[in-house]
Amino acid sequence: MNLIKSKSSLIALFFNGQLAHIINPWVLTVDYENETITVEKRNWYFIGINKNIIAFRFIRNIRVDEHLFGANISIKATGGWVEAKYLSKNDTEAFKNSLFEYNKGRNNHIIFS
Repeated sequence: MNLIKSKSSLIALFFNGQLAHIINPWVLTVDYENETITVEKRNWYFIGINKNIIAFRFIRNIRVDEHLFGANISIKATGGWVEAKYLSKNDTEAFKNSLFEYNKGRNNHIIFS
């Protein structure tokens, strides 16, 4: 359980009318070894990748917005929000639950306030 990774579901992108994002989906990675969450998305020029990396200690809130197909996950950090869109519902629920379980196991410091 060192690394959990998921990207936007093609079915969710298609049925939610987000066809432009099929070639550059959102990718959400949780790294328990480094205690970071990374949200990546290839930029529209296909030259590079835009990454937002948040350390666990700066996370304040996790919000899951479910659609008919897929779900969005928003993570509030000290400086703002990071969002990965149109992931599968199972993946977003697994991310949320695994982060909460990880937080319960850490008695010496609190990740979420």
